[in-house]
Parts: sequence; C-alpha cells; structure tokens
Amino acid sequence: MSIYCGLISIGNEILLGKTVNTNLAWLGAELAGMGIEIKEAITVKDEADSITEALAHLWERYDIVLTTGGLGPTEDDITKSAIADFFAVDLVFNDALWERIKLMFANRGTNIPQVNRSQALVPRGFVALENKLGTAPGLHFQQNNKHFFALQGVPLEMKHVFDTQIRNILQLAYPQSQGIIQRTLHTYGIAESALAELISTQDLPQELSLAWLPQTGRVDIKITSSSMAPLSQAESLIRSRIEDKIWGVDEDTPAGVLLDLLRLKRWHLAVAESCTAGLIQAYLGAIPGASDVLLGGVVSYANRIKEDLLGVNTIQQHGAVSSETALAMVKGVQKLCASEVAISVTGIAGPDGGSTEKPVGTVHFAFAIGSKNWSKKLFLTGERQTIRHKAAEAAMLMLTRLLQDKEI
Repeated sequence: MSIYCGLISIGNEILLGKTVNTNLAWLGAELAGMGIEIKEAITVKDEADSITEALAHLWERYDIVLTTGGLGPTEDDITKSAIADFFAVDLVFNDALWERIKLMFANRGTNIPQVNRSQALVPRGFVALENKLGTAPGLHFQQNNKHFFALQGVPLEMKHVFDTQIRNILQLAYPQSQGIIQRTLHTYGIAESALAELISTQDLPQELSLAWLPQTGRVDIKITSSSMAPLSQAESLIRSRIEDKIWGVDEDTPAGVLLDLLRLKRWHLAVAESCTAGLIQAYLGAIPGASDVLLGGVVSYANRIKEDLLGVNTIQQHGAVSSETALAMVKGVQKLCASEVAISVTGIAGPDGGSTEKPVGTVHFAFAIGSKNWSKKLFLTGERQTIRHKAAEAAMLMLTRLLQDKEI
C-alpha cells in the first residue's frame, strides 16, 4: 500500500536563494526509506495566507503533511499561528514546555527573553514534540489516519526531532508501508548520453526505476526499487557493461575513495596545485583521518614558487600550463614530501588568461606512483569555480584509476 506525503518549506530566505533547501532532500530520502513518498513539495514565504493556502491544498490530498521552518520566537516566525488558524483551534500556553525552555537558557548561563514565551504556545489538540537541541518544539496532530507534523527549519534540530519521535509515530501508524531501496553508482569518464546507449531500461526488471543524475564533471546512476532482488539484478547488469567507469557507490566521494585506496596500500600522498589553489588538499583534508595518508603539498600559483620550491625548469620553454611543467611539478612535490604517490595540476581556470593555443579550461595533470609518471590534458567547461572543482575531482579520480591499474 502506497503512503503519500506533502511537504511545505517555509522561509523567505529559501525563495531568495540565500538558503539551500537541504531539509527537503533529507526528508525525501528518509521517508522514501520508510515507504512514504513525497508526492508534492511547496515552498512559501513567511506569510500566513501563503502557509494556510498550501496547507489547504495538501491536507485534503495526502496521508501525511509536514512543514519545516517558522517555529522560532521572532515576529516573522508565524507558522504556528497559521497552523492554528487552518485547523480552527486556539493557541494554548504549555507551562511544562515553558519550564523546559527556561531551563535550557539557565543551563547556557543567559537570561531568557520574554519573546521566547511564544514558543510555549501549542495549538489546542496538538502534541508538542520535544526538541533537545533547541527551544522550538515540533508539533504533531492526528485526524483519523492522517498525520500533520510541524518541524524546525534548522536542519540539525529538524533531523533530531524526526529521528527521535516522528519516525516511530509513522512506523506505528503505517506498518504496512514498504521501504524503498536505492543504490547510486558513481561514474566518471563517460557522458550521460553514452550511458543511456549502453544501458537500456528495457533490459532491467520492471519493478524498479532508473535515473541519470549528471553531477559537475561526472554522472550518477540511481536505481530505485521496493525490494533487493531486482535492484541487485539491475546493478549486476549495469556493472557488466560499464564496470570500468564506476568509481564508487552511494555515499562514496572521490576524496574518500582515494584515501581508502592509499590507506589499503599503505602509501602516502603529496599534491602540487596551481589553478586549483589547494582545493584537492581541502577535499582530502575534510575527511577525518586523512592525515595518515595525506602528507601535504604546495600551492604553487606563481611561477617563482614552482621553480624555487618544486625545482621546475620547464616554464620558459613550454609555459606554466603544459604537460612538461605538470610532470616537473609532480616529481618536485614527490621529492619534497618524500611520498610514494603524488598529484600535480596546472591550468587556466579563467575567466581571463586563455589564448587560441591554450583556451580557458585547459588543465594539465601529472601523477607519480613510485618511479612511474603519467600526464593528462583535459579541456574543462564552466565558469572559474566549476573548472576548479572539476579539475580537483578529476585529479583524484584519475589517480584512483591508476592505483587500480586502469588507464586514464
């Protein structure tokens, strides 16, 4: 039996593009895993009329309706009042809730503003859902077999309330719902159109769906099914056709996969970066435990740094953006850091600096594994930050391929 949900995201900052709606993505994935599908999502301003209109639209259509945002104590946090108006109930002051909020402020060693009293107001007939990470409680209302939840806009608080209370409420309310299983295969070095030619949905079990999800510089394949058997069958078929292009699954990242592979081989990495200006090392260093693999490196933006620190002597003859310079950089940083493995990258990220011979997006890479060296030139498209991101991920993914004895 299918269970359907409607979601309302509330916040001017989302519509203005100042806040990315990560709550929608997280809730969509979590609910799908429980067999509950978000059929419709609406984003509205912090305006009472907009909130009640969205509620009226979704409440009559779906088994579950959730809202996120607008539960704070300030004047623009009007979600609770709009909810009470929609369900035609008044707001009741909850003494126990107010005591808990006061205790939270006391534990912080700060005085509680009286404006926070509004957070102890609960629509009559609603259950306040405890929020141990903040002062705004969640809300739950049940009518027959339909459920309404109001959640915080702060992602950490929203996830906490969902995990500790809402998940259990929904599992008890809809025990017949069947979870949705998903598997994401990450590919590199093949276009979306080429993947579509190699993998036809007609060859796959009918009980599942397939989606191509282009990323910046690579493509993900998402398989969705209600049971494991057809998903495994589809994954096996896809791997039989493009195994060479798959570098990871699900939550894998280029940096994480590379670090794991180096750790397995007990090798260490050094990096020399020009156009990426430390981005490769930033991606690697963002992963806990990276220090047991990543030794460090050099951000050699200026030619003088390439020459003085890395011993590069190819710039005058071949230019800073060349395979010769990339190879000299990788040898130099490998020697400087005494590493078994090294990466170098030098290129033109734009928007200026390009030429007919070397247009913006020209990037040269070099790799060292022991005494062996490789170089590769790519033409990357996009604006400056996109080119830098593509170059950083390409460097990590190409080194991963080389460590796996694959060609780049």
